[in-house]
Amino acid sequence: MTKRGLIKILLNSIFVFSFYGCAVISGYEDSLNSFDSNLESKNCDYTQIEENIKDDDDPILWGIQGGSLARNCFAYKKSNDFFDQAEEKYKLTVDKDSILNNTLESSKSILINNNANEYEGNTYEKVMVNTYKALNYASLNDNVNARIEFNRALDRQRRAKDYFKSEIQKKEKNLQKVNKEAENTVYKQYDGLLNDFKAYPDFINPFTTYMAGVYFLLEGDSVKARDLLKESMEMQPSNGQIKSDYELSNKYLASSLKDSKEKYAWIIYENGKGMIKDEIRIDIPLFIFSRNVIYTGMALPKIVERNSSYTYLNINGKDTTEVCNMDNVIKTEFKKRFPAILSEAIANTITKTITQKQLNDSSPLAGFLGVLYQALTNKADIRSWSALPKNFQSLRVKLDGKPIEIKNNEGKIIKEVFIPNDKNALIYVKSQSIGNNIIHKILF
Repeated sequence: MTKRGLIKILLNSIFVFSFYGCAVISGYEDSLNSFDSNLESKNCDYTQIEENIKDDDDPILWGIQGGSLARNCFAYKKSNDFFDQAEEKYKLTVDKDSILNNTLESSKSILINNNANEYEGNTYEKVMVNTYKALNYASLNDNVNARIEFNRALDRQRRAKDYFKSEIQKKEKNLQKVNKEAENTVYKQYDGLLNDFKAYPDFINPFTTYMAGVYFLLEGDSVKARDLLKESMEMQPSNGQIKSDYELSNKYLASSLKDSKEKYAWIIYENGKGMIKDEIRIDIPLFIFSRNVIYTGMALPKIVERNSSYTYLNINGKDTTEVCNMDNVIKTEFKKRFPAILSEAIANTITKTITQKQLNDSSPLAGFLGVLYQALTNKADIRSWSALPKNFQSLRVKLDGKPIEIKNNEGKIIKEVFIPNDKNALIYVKSQSIGNNIIHKILF
């Protein structure tokens, strides 16, 4: 290879790094860890998040993360402003992705890595955006918009299966044929991760369906509440809390819970930290791709569990019951997306390894540059909505005029909540870790 050719390769590499930013080399681990620290410490400084969105630097990712931070800070309007920006970007880019855009995205994933592409989120994230927006509006006493957002969340769930199928098909059209030997090598390491859980049906998030049912019951729409709680019960027929709420909705089918003398409070508990992505490096035998290469390997995302907070909450001697395992929602979608993720990663490795071989055949120095480029850009995309919980739990208690004492699983009071005698209530508790408690109170 000529000196001119070597300079061209070097300049192209510099262009890639400068144009797409250092994230194609370093990834997003530091920025995500920094956000998680701010979230847990309730640092309500949105400056960096707002700058990222303004600069069009992953506006979907930082819109949903910012929405969670603002919600933790009880800034419900600010939270919905962030969620709105993320949702608008979903509509403008992700939902209307063209064949050309998908081809360009796949090309960048193959030639560089997926960190060069804008974050597009997951289906479960879109559903949760509308769910949180509904809860924020309820906290703002805007029940018209709360109702609209719950309906949007439910509609997203109904359309999720068809949309997801179409999204994956568009991506797969732009990928090369999968190298089966490489695929088998990877799946051996992912077997437990992809198969050791109970998947939810058709990309449904049971929490959204259940939460909407409880909300409509509190709002006085017993018919809609009954239908949603029935749907929840059919998904989890042995769940005593869901069954009890369904029976209550039947009791008020011809009337309204709001007009009843009996008053209730639902305690909804967001427990712990949900699954996030981490990187795994897999060494692929060189003979699978090509001989006469110095380095080859594959970087893939894997999902990892994080810690729970209190195992449950206790109110009036009763424990909260899990109504949705968010980790399983995340696992279900990751498993469905993984074949496309793996195909892209294999295509990336094949392209760079063959290029490395060709460069090495021409010149040892050119081969070294190829090795350097492949090593530097061998980076998995680990972006995800890290503010989601590990699971959602629920408990309904009948009000007796006394303060509600919310206790942890060791029987220690973490909060006393006062509810007026003529009101029903939704008490929403988020605890990422023991001692870190955020409590929202909504009266009906």
